[in-house]
Amino acid sequence: MGTYYYAVDTGQKQYFSPPEHYNVECPGCYHPLNPFPAMVVMKNVQGYCFEIWNDCGNDIPPEEGYKDITEEAFQELKDEFPNYEWDRK
Repeated sequence: MGTYYYAVDTGQKQYFSPPEHYNVECPGCYHPLNPFPAMVVMKNVQGYCFEIWNDCGNDIPPEEGYKDITEEAFQELKDEFPNYEWDRK
């Protein structure tokens, strides 16, 4: 068992984690071949304010309507860099 990481924007009530088949634990979440760090930077450059949270006391309250945008953010990154092999199986 490990500590799992995700990015949260409390102002927009959105969050995302590494896409499916990518590591969500340390150090894998910032491995050079993991798209998660690029997704965080991409969204913050767009004007969002995503912070890195972990599951040790920083749970996203489901009743507050936070939206999981993992697939949307990952697709946006893939569209930005169509020649890169992002999809892992």
